[in-house]
Amino acid sequence: MEKVLMPKLGMAQSYCVIEKWHKKEGDKINEGDILAEVSTDKINYEIEAKASGYLIKIVRGEKEEVPARDVIALIGNKNEKGHDFAEDKREEDKSSSGSTKVQQDNNLKVTLLAKKLIEKNKLDVTEIKGTGPGGRILKEDVLKFMSEDKTKKEIKEKGKIVPEDYKKDMVFDVLDIKINREEDLKGIRKTISDKMVYAVQNTPHITQSSKADVTELMNIMEKLKILYKKISLMDFIIKVTALALRENLELNSSLINNKFVVYDDINIGIVTSIPEGLIIPVIHNCDKLTLFEIAEQRKQLIKRAMENKLNTDDISNGTFTITNLGMFNVRSCTAIIYPPQGSILTLGTVYSNPEAIGNNIEIRKVIELSITEDHRILDGVSGAKFLNKAVELFENPSSITEIE
Repeated sequence: MEKVLMPKLGMAQSYCVIEKWHKKEGDKINEGDILAEVSTDKINYEIEAKASGYLIKIVRGEKEEVPARDVIALIGNKNEKGHDFAEDKREEDKSSSGSTKVQQDNNLKVTLLAKKLIEKNKLDVTEIKGTGPGGRILKEDVLKFMSEDKTKKEIKEKGKIVPEDYKKDMVFDVLDIKINREEDLKGIRKTISDKMVYAVQNTPHITQSSKADVTELMNIMEKLKILYKKISLMDFIIKVTALALRENLELNSSLINNKFVVYDDINIGIVTSIPEGLIIPVIHNCDKLTLFEIAEQRKQLIKRAMENKLNTDDISNGTFTITNLGMFNVRSCTAIIYPPQGSILTLGTVYSNPEAIGNNIEIRKVIELSITEDHRILDGVSGAKFLNKAVELFENPSSITEIE
């Protein structure tokens, strides 16, 4: 009998959610068949069968939050049954629940991560409202409860009155009008929500902006497009950013455990829009890659992102992020820093603008760019130096195109 295990999809990932079973109990299975689709808070992943046979038991259902390495299904011969394993699993759960401090009744479901948090903080599980399938209590429910409980205690200590229905977040009712659609925040969208709120509440942002004349760059790019169709403006942007970071390495940094950490590897994340929200695939060691190597890697990463096939390496170890809204005809914008990174670069569209060239006015192609830093570890002068170098490279592109 072959056990199908929930994969571990990264160093920090400890659980996945089963999004969909592609097979049902009793189905004939061939090695390599897609059994199920699972998701973390960053990526979706297809679980393939590692053996042929029959799917004799599905141990964990759709929308269940399952720890990495746990058994989710059994594959075996047609006449085999998964009853014995399921019974062992129930006994194991019964045994572990008997020794836990979390007291549960038959109708109360708690995920493993939530259970650990409850035990560690000695919480009353009956006071926590579960938002998972069937009212299951998730890790996020416990964290929200702890946050609200802490706020209540702090206010009480200051002698203020706390109403029973007090909540840290403001609560609004849905407007009493026709609704187009309504959906819970989950998956990637929930991760974006949590990280952006964290960044705004904990990171003091400071932003500088500049403008670069890219007339020569656009002319060179047109020539390169004829010879090498895979080159795009985004590839130049990544190359320029990497070289400017190498000379201003303090922006390639994070604040970790009250330490200012400056990374030597320059790994640039590209904010990419997909139907589920935003994802940030990463090109590693960008300053050591040629323009054409960057172009090839970018194309492959974007393709995998659109097909929901990014792996953990594709989205890990980013040190700096670029967001480009030029394709939407946006001229300038600022962005929220992606924690725990220390900086983010935003760019707009290339547009024609009258510029003073010597004593003459000429119509030139320009692009606007803004750098936003974590002001706890970086000052405005760091961003200004980075922008000056980036503008210099944009306006003298022949040095980075590798082809005249």
